[in-house]
Amino acid sequence: MQLVSGIDDALRIRRREQLRAQGRRRLMVLLAVLGTLAVLGGYKLLAMSSAFAVDSVSVSGAPPQLQHEIASAVQAEAGGHSLLTVDRGAIAQRLSQMPYVRSVTVDRAFPHTLGINVAVERPAIAVAAASGGYLVSNDGRVLELRTKPPAGLPMVRVPSGTSLIVGRDAGDANIAMALSVLAQTPAGFSHRVGAIHELVPSNGMVTALVGKHLRLRLGTPDHLALKLAVVQRVMRRITGAQRSELSYVDVSAPSRPAYGMRSTLPSSGT
Repeated sequence: MQLVSGIDDALRIRRREQLRAQGRRRLMVLLAVLGTLAVLGGYKLLAMSSAFAVDSVSVSGAPPQLQHEIASAVQAEAGGHSLLTVDRGAIAQRLSQMPYVRSVTVDRAFPHTLGINVAVERPAIAVAAASGGYLVSNDGRVLELRTKPPAGLPMVRVPSGTSLIVGRDAGDANIAMALSVLAQTPAGFSHRVGAIHELVPSNGMVTALVGKHLRLRLGTPDHLALKLAVVQRVMRRITGAQRSELSYVDVSAPSRPAYGMRSTLPSSGT
């Protein structure tokens, strides 16, 4: 009887410990739930209050005029709203639609500031179209309508009927050819040969104009890096007064380059 009684006591003690452990677990779960609700409630109250209301926008990485435009646009959209509820992704997406904005990040700077960091597009060419003059970036984005382009920017003339929309990709094969030439121009090319001031794409072929009269006939827009390197090699052979008489360098077939003088018949070169 004592053995049975001892077993019963042990079972009762074990059962009591299990109940206590269950009670502790339930209490921990309850406290966690209450804590979560308290945090959510506090977050909701802060979001609804003016504690973190946006009252300023800080813009970096852009020129002054673009900074002002971005700050005004963001202030109009997010001003007075809580930093906790501002949709940074939506703001970044809308700002990325501005022509000169390549990419943008939006950060919260508590207690009252939205920080905007911008990577801007830079004009790579000026495009002359029947509808007007445009500035286009190196990735083909039309940046703005500009009657008088900045000095030193290569010019590209496109056929009548070419339609360009500011803020959109140019989507034009002639412009793409011109940009490809510039992208593959070797470092030091302007010093060794001269600055490219105009690109003439036509019927799938492209010619680059250097200086007042030198035409670089590049042919189809393939192997451009090689063709431009061959131009440099040819130019090393032409020195002094000959350069002022040089009319063209033809590297459309880079293994058989040719050049011609304004006052003589075409000559071959290597």
